Amino acid sequence: MVLRKFGINEKYQLAMYLLDQYRGTALSCRHAIPPRLAPAESRNQLEEAVKVAVVDTIMRHPMLQVGMMDATSKTPSWIQLQSLDLTQHIKWLYIGGHDDFEQTVQETFRVQLDDRFPDLSIKQPGWKITVIRQGNAPIMEVLLTWNHHHFDAVGAKVFHEDFLEMLNNAENGAYERTGLDGNILRLPQAPPLLPTPIESLERLPIDLKYLAKVFWEETRPQFLNRDVSQAAWCPIRSSPYKTQFRAFFMDNASLLAILALCRQNKTTITGLLNGLALIAFSSHLDSTVAPAFQSSTIMDQRRFLPPAPPGAPWVRSDRAVGNYVTQLPHRFDTELVARIRSKLPADASEGRDLSADLQRELWAVSVQSRLEIVCKLDAGLRNDLVGVFKHVTDWQQTMRNIAKKRRQFSWLVTNLGVLDGNTSTRLSTTTTRSPTGGDTKSDDGQRWSIGRAQFGLSAEIPAAAIEFAPVSVAGRGMCVSANWPDCAVDVMLGERIMADLERWLAQLASQS
Repeated sequence: MVLRKFGINEKYQLAMYLLDQYRGTALSCRHAIPPRLAPAESRNQLEEAVKVAVVDTIMRHPMLQVGMMDATSKTPSWIQLQSLDLTQHIKWLYIGGHDDFEQTVQETFRVQLDDRFPDLSIKQPGWKITVIRQGNAPIMEVLLTWNHHHFDAVGAKVFHEDFLEMLNNAENGAYERTGLDGNILRLPQAPPLLPTPIESLERLPIDLKYLAKVFWEETRPQFLNRDVSQAAWCPIRSSPYKTQFRAFFMDNASLLAILALCRQNKTTITGLLNGLALIAFSSHLDSTVAPAFQSSTIMDQRRFLPPAPPGAPWVRSDRAVGNYVTQLPHRFDTELVARIRSKLPADASEGRDLSADLQRELWAVSVQSRLEIVCKLDAGLRNDLVGVFKHVTDWQQTMRNIAKKRRQFSWLVTNLGVLDGNTSTRLSTTTTRSPTGGDTKSDDGQRWSIGRAQFGLSAEIPAAAIEFAPVSVAGRGMCVSANWPDCAVDVMLGERIMADLERWLAQLASQS
């Protein structure tokens, strides 16, 4: 049964996947396992607990239950499925005692970013979790990889938080679920209610002046394009497709120091990362190839949604697992970039700290980036990119055309924000079962929790040259990852820019 047509964001994401311009997105969380389930001999109970928590999460979020039809047409549709084969969606990876757990996690993460999903005609949803486990270790890694037309990264964050809530709410050992027979989950016969695309819920008003400007930028001949802020230094190349992925972690004390500095300077982590990236790109690229820059900040539109419809299993609009993203461009002009370059050390390749002069420039740029984000939020859905996208009729052709043009953005920041790794704080009203059978409000030793998270994207061929994807866990620190297409960006450049960001964040944290 057809449930509804794809929305604008869903068609855009699917077109990139079909053209092999984008493959997968991943959000990985490290779970602390309750002691009763950690021993190797409890393997069956652990696997059962995970399976049931996944089932409960699937039932809360209908986008995890649906397939699609007419995927390659101009108007794909979501369809209701009778059942899910959970072996397609839950994979266990058990590693030996002598294997390096962290190395296995990073390798698996990298491989899955570039994996294709099973053929779209198999009528199974495009997402899976991989659970990485080692012996009796009191931790496990839960890696969610998904096809972006199903949901966005905020949807993935909700998945992980709700999955954690389900693990903690499961009655001890009570693992029967309606419709679950072995690894086959029979879905309800009533059609599921899907989250509605934003363009069907809200007006997305576009001013004529804004639309004309966007239209001119899209249709003007290349010889008339004199915009030196575009990323002409990095031509769009689409093959061979391979993602380069790097990540670093920052402990909670350092993160708190950085957040204090951001507040003091009236900016945010997103603003700061735009500022740090500008200095890094300015130092590693010559003014002849990159006299100015553009970057993009990815933004979540859930704050603009009306209340969730009555009976929606996800209850609140901000907890909808669906696609509600937009982007905001930033421009850094030749005068600003020249001024930053004039303050760089003579040999910037050696990895230097930021001078006091450069730090002043950094905070000015970071504040400006934040102000632009605030202005965008204040404008609501007026002159939003998704509103412009309403005029696109053939997404595959549009994405083919974009891949033939000059790249617009040198970098992009998609900040997933803070993940709640201890649902007892968010859901303090729930009661949990203790192993002895008595109800208890707080049995923290037997609760599941998340200690860290890592967020990453596969290379987005026509998008920014390098994409930065930070995520933090409340009270536990932050991970900053970066990806770039191997065929378009020099590995040395990507690694140097990431090394700069890591070093400068550590410097700022230590100064604070």
